[in-house]
Amino acid sequence: MGKDFVPYEKTHKLQRLLFVTVVVRDGQRDAINAILFDNEAFFCASFHGRGTAPSAIIEVMGIGELKKDVIMSVVKEERWPLLKKDLEKRFGVSSLSKGIAYVCPVDSVMGVSIYKMLSNTQFSEKLSLKERIESKIEEKNENKVEKEEKNEQL
Repeated sequence: MGKDFVPYEKTHKLQRLLFVTVVVRDGQRDAINAILFDNEAFFCASFHGRGTAPSAIIEVMGIGELKKDVIMSVVKEERWPLLKKDLEKRFGVSSLSKGIAYVCPVDSVMGVSIYKMLSNTQFSEKLSLKERIESKIEEKNENKVEKEEKNEQL
């Protein structure tokens, strides 16, 4: 009959996912998206935001401009320390590039394909499948050449 079902987690290393939210001054979205993509994020969802905090809170927090970009993404937990360092570096460039970032753990996702997309691993599996197929083809060609050489020697 068919192959026995083997759960995905038995054949692959699962990595915990984090939901990342970054809030920056309007116009900083592209720089933050680049940082997220450099840290293996599969997608970035960007929204325009407008602050409604009272002016006293704005002064205390040093927020300044009320127009904001809110960027949301999902990254692997192992990438968070590197992402955090990159964001801190970006926030320190100037007073115009300041922002806040925080993460929340993703407890579960519905389905293996969604997990693969969010963890940005769906394409690496396709590459490894392609590599396996190519190696089998090479192996067959080598075996064929060896057989031909043996036949010529006889």
